[in-house]
Amino acid sequence: MLSAAEAETGGLYINARKAVKERNILEEMGHKQPPTPIQTDNSTAEGIVNNRVQPKHTKAMDMRFHWLRDRANQKQFRFYWRPGTTNRGDYYTKHHPASIIAT
Repeated sequence: MLSAAEAETGGLYINARKAVKERNILEEMGHKQPPTPIQTDNSTAEGIVNNRVQPKHTKAMDMRFHWLRDRANQKQFRFYWRPGTTNRGDYYTKHHPASIIAT
């Protein structure tokens, strides 16, 4: 598996684990929860979680991506891809053309 996809999958895992606690509290208070949307800018990580990509070497990732797949199948989360250029929090980790930086 590519290291970027591995890192992004790890990030999805960490964020989803934190969201489970909040979802459980809200549900216990009587607020039914729809699938929580979680965005990633890595299409490979999104494909792995949504079962559209089957990585060859996943020994270290098995627990994380299977946990994410299980939660997506249980309709607790909805993982989706969006280009990194629309993710303002990720701006400084991407390469941008000079025309965007100058404006």
